[in-house]
This record gives sequence, structure tokens and C-alpha cells, in this order.
Amino acid sequence: MAACAEDGAQGGQTEEPPLNMTDLPPVTQTRFTAVRDPTLMLEEEEPYFDMSMSPTQTAYLGKTATLTCVVHAAKNDKSVSWIRGRDLRILTVGGYTYTTDLRFEAFHQPHSTEWTLRIKSVQLRDQGGYECQIATKPIRTYHVFLKVEEPSVEVVGAPDIYVNRASMINLTCVVYHAPYPPEDIIWYHGNQTISYTSPRGGVSVVEERGETTTSILLLQKARASDSGTFICQPENMDAAQVTLHVLDGERRAWWHYFRHSLGKITTTGMVMQ
Repeated sequence: MAACAEDGAQGGQTEEPPLNMTDLPPVTQTRFTAVRDPTLMLEEEEPYFDMSMSPTQTAYLGKTATLTCVVHAAKNDKSVSWIRGRDLRILTVGGYTYTTDLRFEAFHQPHSTEWTLRIKSVQLRDQGGYECQIATKPIRTYHVFLKVEEPSVEVVGAPDIYVNRASMINLTCVVYHAPYPPEDIIWYHGNQTISYTSPRGGVSVVEERGETTTSILLLQKARASDSGTFICQPENMDAAQVTLHVLDGERRAWWHYFRHSLGKITTTGMVMQ
């Protein structure tokens, strides 16, 4: 009986589970399953362009052009490039320049959304299309057209200006889009230079220099000999001209101005002469 009791006690002890065991799955397996759960994964935002930027930029001959594209959610500073459209040449990648033409320069500040291409001393051959590209699959492209404006000269009111005898002659010459203000602007009447020391007398010239340069020629007491062609000649630029007509009497001046502005009036086959 004692032996049976002892055997029974030993048998009972072998049926009890150890204290350090558990029926729960390992903790590591639970964490692994949570990470691979697709419902907990977040999608990464794709880079995209700010389409509110103007697709056309204007630069003036000899000055600096600035082309900028704005990219949101760029993955890194090297994911945006500038390409020249006509030959597909890579000009910049991020903030680095990849062309031997020293006029081109890349500019990008870290964490900024703006990628800029600068072109110094712009030439007429620089006009055309440029591409800002994002290194995505497929590549995303934003097209920019650079327009290069040439300097131009005009005399306001050309080709003909009419004034009354004895009135003040006011001729205005305007220089647009010059890389820098011209050093000199010379006025000619026919083949003769007009200046403060001209034998005619009563000559004044007023100049305003800046992005747009203006030269105003003032001649006191218009006379018949002032009629003819006046030429405005900025230094190292094409000239502009106007024909001045000095008339007798207010009515004649008004009539010639009217015909110059509106042309001949034709009505039901009749032409006003």
C-alpha cells in the first residue's frame, strides 16, 4: 500500500506542467506579424510640380535669366534636374552644374522646394525650351520657355510729327531692354549733330537713365527750317528716326495730325483728300 501511494504521488507530479511554460505564442512572433500587416503600412508621397508657376520667362539680352521650378515632396537634393530642350543636354542636377558653359549656374538651398537655373549674359541663342525633371518612374517633366528680348529704340510719335510754327518742339527717344544704359545718345537733324552748342540755339536735351533710358530733345520756337528728318542714335545700337513737319497755323497742324492718325476716310466710294 505504501509503495502504491508513493507511485501514485510520483505519477501525479509528472502530470503537472512546469511553472515557466505558457500556451501564449512567442512575443517575437506577435511583433513580426504586426510589422508585416499591410493595413499598418503608409504610402510614400510622390514628388510633384507646383503648376502655378508661369511656363514662360523673359530675359533681356546681356542680362541674367532666372528659371525656377517648384517641386514638393522631393526625395533628395539630387532628384531634380534642368535639361536644355533643343539638344537634351543635362545642365544641372540638384545644386550642381553639369555643363562647361560657365554662364549656366545651378542654385538650390537644402530642404527648399525651389530649383533654379541661372543664365548669365543671356544670348539670343539661349532662347527656347528648358525642362525641369523629377527623377521618378516614369520621369516627370515641367516645360519652361525662355524668351530673350533684344534692345530696341523708338522716337515716340514716329514716323511723322506735326507742330505749329513758333511752338515748342518736343522729340522723345526711348531705349528699351538695353543690357546697360547707353553712354551717349546723339540727335541728328539731317546730317547735322544737334547739341547745346548748335548754331540754331534754343536747344535742350533731357536724359533719364535706367532700365528704360529716355532722351528728350527740346527746340524752342519751331521754324520752317526745322522740318525734316531727326535721328536718335544711342551708342552701339540701331538708330531711330522721325520726320518733323512745321506748319503755319493751328488748323493745318490739326488737320495733318488727324490724317496721320486715322488715314484717309473712305465712305461709299468717296475719298477725303
